[in-house]
Amino acid sequence: MRGFVYGSVARGDVKATSDVDVIVFAPNIVWLDLIEADHKFIVQATPSSTPKAYISLDREERKVISFPLGKLSGVEEDFYRFGGLVDKEQLIKGERVPGVNKDLQIIIPNEMGHEELPLKGNEDLAVKLVKVSMNTILQRERLLSRRKERGRTGTFLNYELREDESFQEAVRNLLKENKFFRRTIDRGSYKG
Repeated sequence: MRGFVYGSVARGDVKATSDVDVIVFAPNIVWLDLIEADHKFIVQATPSSTPKAYISLDREERKVISFPLGKLSGVEEDFYRFGGLVDKEQLIKGERVPGVNKDLQIIIPNEMGHEELPLKGNEDLAVKLVKVSMNTILQRERLLSRRKERGRTGTFLNYELREDESFQEAVRNLLKENKFFRRTIDRGSYKG
């Protein structure tokens, strides 16, 4: 399995209070289930989005490993690149990549730290720097703007695993109970 760090750690605008977010695009769910965690949960943002499993290594959810439970769409994969995405080798070398933060600022790493530009009005530049589609840029811009106006946006499904429950058990239960969860898993490639 290959993990990637995304967000402020990948961009280089990290602070003492920043989260460490890791995504595993091609997970082995059995191996991931063996990781010692504070708690585990499954989130499906909308009825049509791919559900993702989360392993929180701490109670505050500042160190989190996530992985999709089905095949991600191109826009869903672009979400991680939008915020900045580096692999282990890049992280070890101290490489940083451009990305957009939650305040809708394009972060452009340089030798002295980084530069910030507003995303609004610079969407074309963001497409080139972040290497995602204009559709992704506009979709993320709308979502993050709405989140700034209304506070945290809701999620369609948020399932907290019991302490003794594996991800495989949780997925089987959700497949039985939720037709939208079942549809997104059926279109993907989950093998539980």
